[in-house]
Amino acid sequence: MKLCIFSIITFTLVADLLAESVKWPFFAFQNGVHFKTVEERVRVLKELGYDGIGSANPSAGEQLKKRLRLYDEAKLKLFSFYVGGRLGAEGHTYNPVITEMIAGLKGRDTVIELYVQGSKKDNTDEQAVAFVREIADQAKQSGLKVVLYPHANFYIDRIGDAVRVAKKTNRDNVGVMFNLCHFLHVEPKSDLKAALVNAKPLLWRASISGAEEGGRSWGELIQTLDRGSFSQAKVTELLREVGFDGAIGLQCYAIRGNARDNLKRSMAAWRTLHSH
Repeated sequence: MKLCIFSIITFTLVADLLAESVKWPFFAFQNGVHFKTVEERVRVLKELGYDGIGSANPSAGEQLKKRLRLYDEAKLKLFSFYVGGRLGAEGHTYNPVITEMIAGLKGRDTVIELYVQGSKKDNTDEQAVAFVREIADQAKQSGLKVVLYPHANFYIDRIGDAVRVAKKTNRDNVGVMFNLCHFLHVEPKSDLKAALVNAKPLLWRASISGAEEGGRSWGELIQTLDRGSFSQAKVTELLREVGFDGAIGLQCYAIRGNARDNLKRSMAAWRTLHSH
């Protein structure tokens, strides 16, 4: 009995130490990396200490090859592309460049962040599942994973919606992404811990941003990481609790000011946050 108790205590301590030692890769969303060329984006992200870029605008062909090459040469990563489609009464529609891009990413571990537009009143999970399966099956052929991206005013706008639809797709390369700003905007009264625990088996990506406690506008919910009253430590502590081991992205949508300064401040805040 004593040996059993000792083993349990030892296992718990080791698990806690491992959880505390997790160092998540940290990337910037492309919507905050406002520079004229890919070369300049790469240079600034490298200088500031980011692990790469994500939630990137889709591209294919020679443009995609160039982007991948430049990030590879800098030993940075192109973590994800942000793409999606719209549900309709007659099926779904999406930009065909997505299919071409997925084929061009074969053999890499870039993630497809997939949003699903539509109306909760007029559309159904069955329609959403059909769309997600189509993209997931294309991704599977290239060895890629797909994460469903909850977005305010879309058919999938809550992390719980993403989990439900992901499970219904019955595809082992479909998971979900947690986006702090959309969570606070769409479901401010929901239990954050419960939402992350529910998503745990499928939670492969997350994004954060500085935010005001009780904020409603995007200006309040998407700030540099050193601003806002909402506790970022609360988010990272909960992610550790649920065993999250994916990459974390910095949401930068519509943040005003100098892009380099904004990214520099957010990185400094991330390092402080991640040092505890």
